[in-house]
Amino acid sequence: PASSVQVDQRGFVLVDEYMRTSEPGVFAIGDLIATPQLAHVGFAEAVLAIKTILGEAALPVDYAKVPWCIYTHPEVAFVGFTEVQAKEAGYDVIVKKDPFGGNSRARIIGETDGVVKVIAERLPDGKAGAILGVHMAGPWVTEQLGQAYLSVNWEATPDEIAQYIQPHPTLSEAFGETVIALTGRGLHVG
Repeated sequence: PASSVQVDQRGFVLVDEYMRTSEPGVFAIGDLIATPQLAHVGFAEAVLAIKTILGEAALPVDYAKVPWCIYTHPEVAFVGFTEVQAKEAGYDVIVKKDPFGGNSRARIIGETDGVVKVIAERLPDGKAGAILGVHMAGPWVTEQLGQAYLSVNWEATPDEIAQYIQPHPTLSEAFGETVIALTGRGLHVG
């Protein structure tokens, strides 16, 4: 008998938010479905499908908040909204950027080309609210995206993140400096 698994016009298997196909008991993940074609996304989808099969509580993947890493030179990494996407979603935003040129570790390794850009919601009182997106280009930014990923997915505010110590000298200080600037108390970024 033929399968009742449905596909879209491009041939991707259609699934619900728990990776279930139209065929009972059949799940699809990764390159079979029309989601970001990233290994770590496929892995997250696999975990979600397995938890669903086992009857465990599982949160669907939020594709708007997955980490993206581009392994070029310089590297590019981002998570969450761009400034334009945030505005299109109805947010009033505050944006801060921190170039790697002033970062001690970047200067030590001789790779000062790059920038960290953080987009946060502007609250009615003018303060920065939840971090909506983080975009980085520069040395080893794919390795630095973790704290940005958590900040966006936990809807952390700059005031919450700024209280934590960034190790020095590290490239990851660029994210910390940018977040501190969003609190209005920037050390090196206005």
